[in-house]
Amino acid sequence: MEKFFDTVNHDVLMALVAKRVKNKAVLKLLGRLLRAGVMVDGRLQPTQIGVPQGSAVSPILSNILLDVLDKELEKRGHKFIRYAC
Repeated sequence: MEKFFDTVNHDVLMALVAKRVKNKAVLKLLGRLLRAGVMVDGRLQPTQIGVPQGSAVSPILSNILLDVLDKELEKRGHKFIRYAC
């Protein structure tokens, strides 16, 4: 889970969000946020995977994605607690 935000597949995430959000403008904005890029050593690098850490939407996006994991663990009978610190 340590590198969770760095390894999120944009297509998988957007498909999960699109199941819940029908507003095309919101989906387009979210896609732009995910592909906005990051500054590394003063240069803009494109982002093809990952979610911006510290953004206002990253906790919501992680919960949408991790909900799939939670349901699979529950289906398999695992007991667990997921929390953020």
